Amino acid sequence: MIVDRRAPIYPIRTVAHLTGVNPRRIRAWEDQYNLLSPARTGGGHRLYSEDDVERIRWVKAMVDRGMSLKGIQRLIESTRPVEMAGDGRGSGR
Repeated sequence: MIVDRRAPIYPIRTVAHLTGVNPRRIRAWEDQYNLLSPARTGGGHRLYSEDDVERIRWVKAMVDRGMSLKGIQRLIESTRPVEMAGDGRGSGR
């Protein structure tokens, strides 16, 4: 069976259980450091994909090894393809 790893299927409580990262911390990683961009339901609840779960595990492993969240943010931003070009965000317009 082929599963789309980007399909948003997990609520935050399930992600917390799967990763060992508390929901409050997951939200902070999203809100304060832009490390995650989960999908939202019509009611505003976060839904995470398998890729999101893997990213949370990776971030947790880096933090456990002593890397700062700011350092992780810089690393992700430096390796991320230019996604926001032309959408008005970050272009100074």
